[in-house]
Amino acid sequence: MDDQSQGCRGKAGIWAGITGLVVAVFLMVVAHETIFVAVFMGLLTVLLFGGFLIWAFCSGRGAPGAADGTGDTPSLEDTTPVEAFSAQSPEGAAAHAQAAAAIPTPAPAPAPEVTATEVEPPKAEEPTPEAPEPEETKSAEETKSAEPEATPEASPLAAMSAQVDAETQAGQPAAAEGAGKKPRGLKAPRKAGADDLKKIEGVGPKLEETLNGWGIWHFDQIAKWGPEEVAYADQNVPRFKGRCTRDKWVAQAKIIVEEGMDAFLERAKTNDY
Repeated sequence: MDDQSQGCRGKAGIWAGITGLVVAVFLMVVAHETIFVAVFMGLLTVLLFGGFLIWAFCSGRGAPGAADGTGDTPSLEDTTPVEAFSAQSPEGAAAHAQAAAAIPTPAPAPAPEVTATEVEPPKAEEPTPEAPEPEETKSAEETKSAEPEATPEASPLAAMSAQVDAETQAGQPAAAEGAGKKPRGLKAPRKAGADDLKKIEGVGPKLEETLNGWGIWHFDQIAKWGPEEVAYADQNVPRFKGRCTRDKWVAQAKIIVEEGMDAFLERAKTNDY
């Protein structure tokens, strides 16, 4: 029983650990949470989910005595039929034979009498009327051709997809196929100093260093990127591929350049890029 319980708890711990790891990775990759928040939520998931699995599957809530063999089970003696009488002496055999002869034999039940009135002559089968032949119907092809063809309506999902594509083309260019082209950079920032590229959602200190290494110091440089530059950024940023497209760096930079930082921060509250 102890070995089985330990094995069950071990499996529950493994599944809880896998679930916690998936939660942590999801929070870092999709929700863009910090590593500390992701690790904390992953550990909390391990504890809660592991406790639930142990309570649900390893608590041994079966029938009493079913796990350790202490339950009531029918013995062989209870199920064994009583053996026939066996005489151990001539006197006992004679008495047994006398008792068997004294048991009356039941008379066979009389067969039921069949009277002449009970037997009915077979009824003559009445001829069934023939069903009228169905009228000739048009073939399936003629019926199909006669029906007006329904005009396919555009589904809401297709309309929404077209709207998203239009918005993407207006603000964030779609990444081109292939390796793309490295964005044109500057040797150093302008006299006014480099822009704080971390204002763009999805750009942290590490990514800002990467962009500076490409010669990208200002928002207007990112705002001028086309499909080739977006494809290059998607494939060459560290750790997370496709971040430029997913976080709409170009669209955010255009808002900062054209509408100003205050308008951008207001729209950033609702991710209106």
